[in-house]
Amino acid sequence: MKFTFKEEKIYVNLVRFVGSLLLAISYYKDYSGQGFINLLGGLIVLLLYMVLIWAKNAWWTEVKYYAVTFIMILIILVLHYVFGSPNTSLLWPLYFIILFMNRVYPRVSFIVGITTLTAVFLIYSLSLSSFLGLLCVILVARSIKIRRDAHYLTTLHLEELNKTHKELEATHNELQEAMVHSVRYAALEERTRLASEIHDGLGHQLTSLIVQLQALQIMQVNDPKRAAESTSQLITIARQAMAEVRVAVKEWSNDEMGLGLVALKGLVAQTQSRSSIQFKLNQKSEVTEWPIETSIVLYRVLQESLTNVLRHSNATIASIDIEEVNDTIYLTVTDNGVTAKEEPLNLGYGLNGVTKRCKASGGYCFFSSIEPHGFRLQAVVPVACRPIVEEKE
Repeated sequence: MKFTFKEEKIYVNLVRFVGSLLLAISYYKDYSGQGFINLLGGLIVLLLYMVLIWAKNAWWTEVKYYAVTFIMILIILVLHYVFGSPNTSLLWPLYFIILFMNRVYPRVSFIVGITTLTAVFLIYSLSLSSFLGLLCVILVARSIKIRRDAHYLTTLHLEELNKTHKELEATHNELQEAMVHSVRYAALEERTRLASEIHDGLGHQLTSLIVQLQALQIMQVNDPKRAAESTSQLITIARQAMAEVRVAVKEWSNDEMGLGLVALKGLVAQTQSRSSIQFKLNQKSEVTEWPIETSIVLYRVLQESLTNVLRHSNATIASIDIEEVNDTIYLTVTDNGVTAKEEPLNLGYGLNGVTKRCKASGGYCFFSSIEPHGFRLQAVVPVACRPIVEEKE
């Protein structure tokens, strides 16, 4: 039966109360009418029992255990040998209490148990066979206690592991949520950049279209032939503006499935803004809409790759190529840094993490040096990648 903390506390206190009551009854029965010295000595032993039973675990030390128990044994021996007390029943409970109550100081339990057994042997003049029998009882009880304590510690460790697992699970969920927010933020920044470009590009085209339409009104009266030629130019301008609107609408989709490529562009733009290295993102093919899990994997891979370029490459140019072929995405980052073709590649913690992340998503990643110098990373990730567990980095 498994008790809750509150139920276990009530049970322990009940056992302590019953034990204290039985000790008090034993004291009254054995020492009443035995003279003042025996009565006082027995009372001191009884009070020390109360301390042993009711004192909190935080108060105890190994020295205090030895002091309390040895004083009790000494008093009982003095009462028996000096003052002729025939009753030593208060000696027996000491062994069982110290053996089964003390988890923190196992050495105390063993030494006090042997000392108590020796005192019993002296008082009752037991034979060697009786002494060995009682010693066997001690060893059996000791074995039971060790097994009980081991079970208790195992249960405690399992509870701590479960608690730690839940905390790690919560941290993982927080990391996943933070990663999604990071991707959304990068996408939002890229959309803001697109808005600025649309304002400049589309605004210019519409302004030009309005001016030429106003001129067309005049040309229709004075020069109809020239007006007809201008019409084709106006149609071209309008089509260009419509094409830009279509691109903007596609990039500006509120669907999370469309965050991937936009977020990657935003990450490259962020990195470019704080570095003198020239970063260029090349979209080699049309891409489908990626699930948010795929977007996160590619975002983290690109993030670590760009960090590696900034920290270690000493490059001036870095290109990022994105291509989707047969439901597989190829993300390639190449720089013109100082890595030479003949140099062995020493992957650090970050790039090792990239390899693990790609593998966990169902893809793979490899690295190589390029001629005459530079470094290339290529990550291959399926569009429908497996969800992966975020690692603390």
